Amino acid sequence: MRPMRERVDAELESDARRTLQPRVLVSVLAYNSPVTTIATLLSLSRQTHQNYHLLLVDNASDETALKLVANELPALDIRRLPENTGYTGAANFALDIARREGYECLLIATHDVEVDPRALEYLVETAVRHADAGVVGGVEFNPRTGLARASGGGVYSLWLSRLAWRSAPQAENVEETRDVFCVHGALLLFTQRAISSGVRMDEQLFMYFDEADVGFQLKQKGLREIVDRRVIFKHTRGAEEFTPLIGRMMQRNRLRVVRRHGRWYHFLFYLFYSTLLELPVKVFVRSLQGRGRFAMACIAGHLEGLRRS
Repeated sequence: MRPMRERVDAELESDARRTLQPRVLVSVLAYNSPVTTIATLLSLSRQTHQNYHLLLVDNASDETALKLVANELPALDIRRLPENTGYTGAANFALDIARREGYECLLIATHDVEVDPRALEYLVETAVRHADAGVVGGVEFNPRTGLARASGGGVYSLWLSRLAWRSAPQAENVEETRDVFCVHGALLLFTQRAISSGVRMDEQLFMYFDEADVGFQLKQKGLREIVDRRVIFKHTRGAEEFTPLIGRMMQRNRLRVVRRHGRWYHFLFYLFYSTLLELPVKVFVRSLQGRGRFAMACIAGHLEGLRRS
């Protein structure tokens, strides 16, 4: 009887330990940018939550960039994809590993964020405390501007297919956690409920508007997205917001998201609004500002979105 009792006690102790310290896959998604990638990995390697595995999912970076990271962190688990699948493809690669290898949580970070040592501890604590949490995120801090945002999460309009990031009031009596439609994709923790539900990124998006897509998926599964305001991550975003790539991707993906998650009347309204009003005005204004390439890329993205829809 004694060995049986000891075995049961050991199993109960193991279950309690998993509850307090869930096994987390911490996955950094990288494409070139070895300097910021190393800074991200180093900040995530100093977490107070002990039960995690750090992984770099490399989106077919240049060999030189990958070698710089490997030389700085020789023991790092690196998985290099054969081609650049974008944020969404790399995130799905990490989700598949988390499901296959039985991780309780998955933290996804882009290669340009830095976090405090207790970030993962706080995110996991919130995930465990809320039984219906699907994704937990933090507050984005931009070191270039000195401004924080996304403490109020992302707000998406189906009529205008627009995603805006809001900040919650800073009053002392505001709760540490806040329910939101979607959290910022630069740092987000998928809970065990979300992983086991089969949620996946839409790989046709490649990048941008992926947060809104996940938000809709989780709502359909009865899961919440939560911002933990104790977690503030530094996000070193690029200074240029009007590159042709950004213009094309965002214009294209707005059509994709409203088509996938809206009603037929949302799609038709946005189609007429964007084609007859918003896009012509945008092209005119950006061209006057000397951003002609960005304007043309928006047109190309809109046409691509129409073909894919």
